[in-house]
Amino acid sequence: MKTNISAYKITSADPERHLMAIARITSDAFAGGQYVNEIADTYIDNCHYDWDATRLIWGGERLVHHWGVWGYPMRLESVTLKVAGIGAVVTEEPYRKRGLMEGAAQASFESMRELGYDLSILRGRHYVKFGYARAWNYITYRLKADEIPELSLKHPYKKLDASHIPAMDTLYNQTHASFSGTAVRPTYRHRSSDDLSAYGWLDEEGKLIGYVRATQPEDDKESLQCLEAAGDHQQALAVLRDLFSQGEYKSLTFFTLPPQHPLLQMLRIGNCVVETRHFATSGWRVRIVNLQSALEKIRPLLEARLQRSQFIEWKGQLLLDAGEQKATLEFEKGQIHVTEARAGENSLEGGAGIGRLLIGSDDPQEVIRQEGIVCKGQAAGLAVALFPNLHPMLSQWDEM
Repeated sequence: MKTNISAYKITSADPERHLMAIARITSDAFAGGQYVNEIADTYIDNCHYDWDATRLIWGGERLVHHWGVWGYPMRLESVTLKVAGIGAVVTEEPYRKRGLMEGAAQASFESMRELGYDLSILRGRHYVKFGYARAWNYITYRLKADEIPELSLKHPYKKLDASHIPAMDTLYNQTHASFSGTAVRPTYRHRSSDDLSAYGWLDEEGKLIGYVRATQPEDDKESLQCLEAAGDHQQALAVLRDLFSQGEYKSLTFFTLPPQHPLLQMLRIGNCVVETRHFATSGWRVRIVNLQSALEKIRPLLEARLQRSQFIEWKGQLLLDAGEQKATLEFEKGQIHVTEARAGENSLEGGAGIGRLLIGSDDPQEVIRQEGIVCKGQAAGLAVALFPNLHPMLSQWDEM
């Protein structure tokens, strides 16, 4: 049943007046009404939750819908984009199927643009209609016990607690600086030691120089799963092997590590199974918030790719048509300029799928085929040169 959205009040969020109402509606939807204070303290307050971009819908004095936004800088090779992560989207049961989510989403998109966001990233199955296309897939590496390389520990290690998070963030940023899709930390700052599941090693001066995060996943009690690793990758695998030997596990798995990570590169020259899960409408998805801004920020990357391609001397224009947003790239003497959209003989017409090209979510020819992107003139060759597969991946630690 659709209803008149004007009958409801749509607002941004205020940390002093709305925190507990947001925590309660989130708890009721996702935690059976429990852990309200923990949700308020950890998931919403004192993290990267964006109160200004979030949208709340009120039925009188009652909060009936929450569209949560978590803002963070996302790496794309050597540049960062301002990304709005979406989470804890919930409509109270009596108010569903009235168009409230669409009203909140559209109001939030307008606010995101005003606040300087380039893209939005989320995970879920109900957002294709809002212009979200597939961002990246779930990739799991799996090793049986006899496939884990026999490596010796170079340093003793210990279990880390919440006091180590700042040092972990610093080390993560240093070692993941070139991994696309990862968030620049800090994101969440309040974590309990139990949730951390981290084991680290120190140098002679007591400085953290490496760590792994490893735990038993809820859906696979027979595996030890590594969710993150920073520092010496051989030491990391030696620590994981030692932790594996302390439990009754059948496999060692790796999840949400960037595919370029040196630990995974080492595994790929040995024995392992790599599983990639594709999702038609769910999984991680990307939406363009400001096409022109995003293109301007990645322009140094585009120029560097252009200068390594057969188009280095090419002069012309390429229109990027993402449906509600369009922009033109002008090429001359190995340089690129981003301008307002203008029609020309070279164009990529692909709606939401253009967002996939921007973040390098897959091989560009694969994206073009999957999204039905119409390539006119020399657009197909330019897309291959300008938008390579960057294998983006967001760590489980930073998920909204």
